[in-house]
Amino acid sequence: MIKSNRIYIPIPKMRNTQVKVEIGGVDVTSRVITSSWIKLVTRGIGNFSLVLSNAMGQFSGSYSDGDVVKFYADNTDATTLQFRGRIDFVKDDLGSQGQVLSIEGRHRSFLLNEFAICHSASNTATSEILKDIIDKLPSASGFTYTNVQDDTTTMSVEWNYKPFWDCVLELANKGGFDCYVDDDLDVHYFEENSIANSSDAISEGDNFIQARDSGTDNYYEKTRVITTGQDLKGLPIIYTAISSNEGDDIREVFIQDSSANTYEKVQDIANAKLTELTDRNPQSRVNSFGLETVKPGDNIWIIIPRQKIAGQFKLIEINHKFGMKIGGWRTEVLTEELDEGVSGAIQKIDKTTQQIRSTRNVNKLNYSYNFNYGTNVGSHSNTVITILGENEGFLKTDGSSSGTWISPIRTLGTNPTAFELRSSGVELNNILIYISIDGGTVWTRISQLNQDKTITVTGKDLRIRVDFNTATAQLDSLALLYS
Repeated sequence: MIKSNRIYIPIPKMRNTQVKVEIGGVDVTSRVITSSWIKLVTRGIGNFSLVLSNAMGQFSGSYSDGDVVKFYADNTDATTLQFRGRIDFVKDDLGSQGQVLSIEGRHRSFLLNEFAICHSASNTATSEILKDIIDKLPSASGFTYTNVQDDTTTMSVEWNYKPFWDCVLELANKGGFDCYVDDDLDVHYFEENSIANSSDAISEGDNFIQARDSGTDNYYEKTRVITTGQDLKGLPIIYTAISSNEGDDIREVFIQDSSANTYEKVQDIANAKLTELTDRNPQSRVNSFGLETVKPGDNIWIIIPRQKIAGQFKLIEINHKFGMKIGGWRTEVLTEELDEGVSGAIQKIDKTTQQIRSTRNVNKLNYSYNFNYGTNVGSHSNTVITILGENEGFLKTDGSSSGTWISPIRTLGTNPTAFELRSSGVELNNILIYISIDGGTVWTRISQLNQDKTITVTGKDLRIRVDFNTATAQLDSLALLYS
């Protein structure tokens, strides 16, 4: 929501409801019993449902999947397009309300839930990444990005057949932006809580009808997010984002993302998800007479004195309803949080997580220090790093019969107490690995899957040392798990 000390005095607007529903260009408004037209910001593309009177089966067989459906509504002449979708499913039903056609479908941008993205970017602005993946959509689909605002937040991604909208979620969470697609297939990407709608409001005593589910739902709040990816050699990358106000009650969620192949990417996902799951805003589902100018992500004034609701709230979901049984045109808005909580969003983080068959973190350690030797890091003594490509290479001696490599220092927030080692390479039995938590003064040898290693000193400056005993040994990838 937009924080403001302003005083808002609502001025009633003239209502002269004009509505039109079209299927395939034919006006079917008078046949609509009920209809619902839903648009979301960031969390999805939107959908619709429509029930038509079908006495004597006069419309049976008239509509099929792929047909275009449009919903117009305003207070002037029914020329304001509020929703354009395509039919997915037509059902010919006979029941207590007589013979009807039940039609379901999605917003015309449905392709964004069906197209998988393969894309790589390094330290690129989220807005530029979004434009790049829109350009990867089939040219005939017609998507544009006129309303994608520039973002200065940069990130690196490595997406392999990741659903398009899951990519959008990752970008938006990183940049603190919102996103939706309008009825002309133009993508809107803008800083969250940056758009204040000054044309519409919901006010008790004017257009307000009902408010329900008002309050802050703490059920889905979490205090830590554990995220696991994997490097190109299949070794785990782990980061745990922990809320600053976590107490004795640890409430955690675990996310696997096979597209996160660097520590920075895993860290970004964990931090973004923790932000989403903590400090949750109050939510409310509010019904009013039709709102003709609202868009997903808008902040509008909602004034309901009896429930002590007053402020500019972000619209997460907009549901225009119309039909004989509804009593005309109504708009229901959901502010701040989705009713389903975040469980659905968590499950959708990455549909390709099945590619990670095992997290290889049975002892539930919180972090990892990873090296894939795709860059020349650390200090060498008779060792060299051979770079094969981005995020890929190997470490070995410079031809000498022995050599030592020491990693840069990673400064930790707390003293680590448990460690496990993962590595891949050639002749690992001729490679000895040591760890130090005092910056390299005291070294302790660690072996593969060696957990709860006793460290005789305390410290927060973590380093790794690799000793080669032969010129033929090679270290391809290294991961030190720790808590």
